[in-house]
This record gives sequence, structure tokens and C-alpha cells, in this order.
Amino acid sequence: MPSRVRASRFLCSLAWLAASASTVAFAQTLPSIDMRTWRPSSDPAAGMALEPVTTPGPWRWSVGVWTQYAESPVVLRDPTGAAVLTPVEHALGADFVAEIGLGDRAAVGVDLPLVLWQDGFSPLPSTVVSRGKVSTTALGDPALIAKATLVSNDRQGVRGGLGLAALATLTVPAGDRESFAGNGSVTSSLAVLGEYALGVGALRASLGYVLRTERHAWPAGPSGVTFGDEVPWSIGVSVRPKAIATAIDATDRQTWEVALHGAVPAGPVAPFGHDASTLSPVLLAIDDRISLGSRGDTYVVWGGEFGLDTAAGVPAFRAAFSFGWAPRAHDRDADGVPDEVDECPDLPEDKDGIQDNDGCPEDDADGDGVLDPDDACPLVAGVPSTDPHTSGCPKK
Repeated sequence: MPSRVRASRFLCSLAWLAASASTVAFAQTLPSIDMRTWRPSSDPAAGMALEPVTTPGPWRWSVGVWTQYAESPVVLRDPTGAAVLTPVEHALGADFVAEIGLGDRAAVGVDLPLVLWQDGFSPLPSTVVSRGKVSTTALGDPALIAKATLVSNDRQGVRGGLGLAALATLTVPAGDRESFAGNGSVTSSLAVLGEYALGVGALRASLGYVLRTERHAWPAGPSGVTFGDEVPWSIGVSVRPKAIATAIDATDRQTWEVALHGAVPAGPVAPFGHDASTLSPVLLAIDDRISLGSRGDTYVVWGGEFGLDTAAGVPAFRAAFSFGWAPRAHDRDADGVPDEVDECPDLPEDKDGIQDNDGCPEDDADGDGVLDPDDACPLVAGVPSTDPHTSGCPKK
């Protein structure tokens, strides 16, 4: 069975499971809404808002932790948009992520979010938080993530051309419902990732649908705002700065990312109807991923994002830092020659018995114009001859 078909079936199965589980609802405890407008990817090659369409490969795993600080991420506003209350003025959080590849085109990951510390205005009305103050520390809703590459653009370790992937996410209602980090019900989502890569950079975008079976009344105005399904989106570019100026990153260890991301409501509030602006966050993210160590298995990502509107959950500013470990075989072209000694890390050795240890394929190793298969002296420059036993050998 082709790997693309297996990956598609794998993702469809998880998406069906997510949709089935989302019919389960739990008793609501105010506020019962996950107000976070950013959740990190479990992919070790991802930035703050974008991730590649490829997966790590069979049984290749990674672990990492994202930490973040957000200023004024939860603000209650009146119908005119003016701030009335700030239930969460400062928030410090962490997400523990892990991922493992299943075959060449599929991967599964997990995300465990934690609120390390937060504070804000108190006492709050019981219609906002039943006990009058948000939880200082809390557990958020854990997530199970499945990814499948539908169209791969991986060309022996170098990405080029169009690539497509699908991403399914299922969250479990284990979060504290008075911390603005828990939905109080199962949620599921499915997104399509698109990428057009040019080796040193890529244009990336995503579009998805989040299903929330439980609706939540938000008391921002006289009639309140109802939270429901939404359509998340992202678009941006990633580039290796060495392509811009070698002096910036001579060792080619960094990847820069600039992206816009957000969401629009999909029901019961119409995407561009009344109260849609409250449910349509837009943020600008800028970050830098840096590989560490001689082999690059360890990495850090640091960056920040700015809220471009006053939708629910949009902070004035968010700073993020990630540290992770993704051990790899370090043989990009899979020719048996490690990358650190491979003179052609993106071109596989041809294993023809001629300079097979340098990692480069040879057509004419001695450069005498006689191709190696017809050269009787492939490592010594010579002259062509009609005699196959002497062609390519020096004249005596």
C-alpha cells in the first residue's frame, strides 16, 4: 500500500475519533473557556505560528518545552470596545510537547499546557469566574495531535516545490475551568497545511475548522457573546538568513519566521456578523529557530507576537521561548556517509567503487573526459581509446 494512502487512512481514522469524542459534554463551570489564542506545535521544526508539511520519519522522536509570557491576554470590554475588567493581566505558561514519526508520512504528538502563574483584577463578578478570581496556577486542556503528509516536497533532504499536509487535533477537558485555559468539553479540529519551498525558504499557510460542541456565553455586553466553532488560519514565510547574508549565520543554523495568524467564528456567530470582531483574533508573530551543538539535535526558538486587534484572548504582547531535543541519524541523503564528513550531503553516493567515502556521486572522477564506467583508470587522468582495457589511461 503506498505510503500516501496509509497516511491518509491514519489521519481520517483519528479525525473520525476526534469528531465522535466531541459529542461528549461536561457540566459547565464558569468561565469554561480556553481563551488562549496561541498553542505551540509539537513538530520540532516548527516556529511559533508555522510548521513544515513533512514529518520526521519512522520512529524519529522529539521532546521540548515552550514557555511564554503574555500581557493582558484576557480583557472584558463593553459594546464600544472599551476595557472594563482585566481578569488576567499577566500570565506565565509552559507547554510540554513530544512527537514521534509513524512511517514516512505520518506522526503523532502531544501537548500538555500549564499555567505557571497569572494574576489580574479581583474580585470578579460571579458571571465571569464563580469564585471571584482566576486560578493562579492551573492545568490546561491536553491535546493529541496527528499529522499526515499528503503531498511531500522533500527532495532527499532538500525541500522544493509544493507540499500539502493535514493536521488533526483533539483536546481533552482536563483543564481548570476558572483559569481561562480549559474549555470544559472535548474539542476537535482538522486543518490543511500548505507550503511552497525554495530550499532556503518557504511560503506557508494553513486553514482549519475547530469544532466545539458546547457553547459558552461571554458577558462582554448586555446580550453577551457566544463562543462556538471557529476557522483558524495562518500565513507567513520562513527563511534561512544565510541566504540573505552569510555573515549573519555562517554556520547555517538559523531559520527566521514572520507570520500572521488568527481565526474567525463559524457558528453560532456568523464570520462577519454582529459580535464577529470579538471572536476574530489577529496576531503578528516573529521568531528565530537556532540549532545547537555539533550535530544540531538540540534547538531553541525565541520570538514574540503582537495583537493586531482587541478580540477575545488577544494579548498586547506575548514573548515565547522553546528548548527541545530531536535526535536524528544525520545522513540527509541516506547514502551511508554521515553528514559531518559527507562532501555532498544532499546528493547520495553512487557506490561504484570509486571514492565511495566522500559522499559524492562520480561520473568522471579523474576529469579526463572518459566516464567512470568506461574508464580503465578512473582515478588517473588519461586519454580516450577504442581499446576498453586502456581507455582513460595515460599513454605509455
